Amino acid sequence: MEMDRTLERSRRGSAQRSKRGVDKELKQYLDQTFEPLFKEAREQDPEQPGIPLSTLVDKMSSAGVMSRIPYQGRTRLVEQYDDNEDGFISYEEFKQLMLSERPRLNMSKLSTFQKFILGVVVTVVPENSRKKPPESYIEAYSCCPPPIFMILVSVLEITVFVVYAIELKDTKTPVTASSGVPIYSPFIYNPERRYEAWRYLTYMVLHSGYVHLIMNLIWQLLLGIPLELVHKWWRMAIVYILGVIAGSLAHSIFDSYSYLAGASGGAYALVGAHVAAVIMNWEEMQHKWMEGAGCRLILRIMLSAPVRLLLIFIFAAADVGLAIYKRYSGEEANVGYAAHFGGALAGVLVGSIALKNLDKKPWEKILWWVFMSIYLLLVAFAVLWNGFYPDFPETDWTPCCS
Repeated sequence: MEMDRTLERSRRGSAQRSKRGVDKELKQYLDQTFEPLFKEAREQDPEQPGIPLSTLVDKMSSAGVMSRIPYQGRTRLVEQYDDNEDGFISYEEFKQLMLSERPRLNMSKLSTFQKFILGVVVTVVPENSRKKPPESYIEAYSCCPPPIFMILVSVLEITVFVVYAIELKDTKTPVTASSGVPIYSPFIYNPERRYEAWRYLTYMVLHSGYVHLIMNLIWQLLLGIPLELVHKWWRMAIVYILGVIAGSLAHSIFDSYSYLAGASGGAYALVGAHVAAVIMNWEEMQHKWMEGAGCRLILRIMLSAPVRLLLIFIFAAADVGLAIYKRYSGEEANVGYAAHFGGALAGVLVGSIALKNLDKKPWEKILWWVFMSIYLLLVAFAVLWNGFYPDFPETDWTPCCS
């Protein structure tokens, strides 16, 4: 027992000595690199309390220090370390900030949960070590609030499915693996009742069989939760809901006589959002993607932009191709392939607009306005089509749910 306590004290002492050693090295670096800047300012004006924050930031950027400070640390430097609100920072304040941020630069200090979050974030917006360290994502992204939107949507879809499965149990159309959608439901998209605008959204809670439900749940949870961890629930809600609406609008144009059920529009909007993440972070995803060896090299290649796009295209093309085959081969006539296309396109357009982008470049700002204009024009066209296209089924004006 005494030996255990001795070993524990020895480990603690070693850790403290290591910390003191790192702090000493950091202080020496700061004294050599930045203290002369403060001394020069004092010599020019002894009454000056420090140097302008803008001057310090420029010096730190040229020295490569800003790229090693986590995102929130930079916020504290620029916004919070001006105690007197006079636009100046003293050397002592600056040194304390750097020493306080030092532990955040050490990956070994991250908790298991933080490392998990970082791993999830990297699958969506990989590290670009030339501009920001991975720790900056830890501070920029968190589970507060947790990724509740995709979970709540999934629970809602399961609940509605179970309710209708029980209701259809003893009918001629019971729920099976690939059938059993309640076409009488006020939630389903019905081409004869297009004036009931809520149906363009609520069709997502209905599914034609439990395989349809399970596949959509897998898609939206595997794709949606990582995105929601990074971009927060409200951004994901915008992408998902607008993807669902875009899916039904596309279906109404290309398959105007068919009912529509399922969350495929929203699920494919998440696929499109991943494509948007690749587009908006192409340079970052290509950074050192061929460096390393073994599993590390394989992981870097798998997370690179071209490979991501290729994998997304393969899976999406296979799924949409199967949907088109089932729709026109007579094997399964109720597959809404157009909703897949509409949701995916909305995911790309809305994802590029709504999702968080920590390193927005000038061309991306232009792309933001281009995608916004395209999305609004497409939605306007689809709404006008639904209002004026003459070849829709005859409108059913009977009261809803009667």
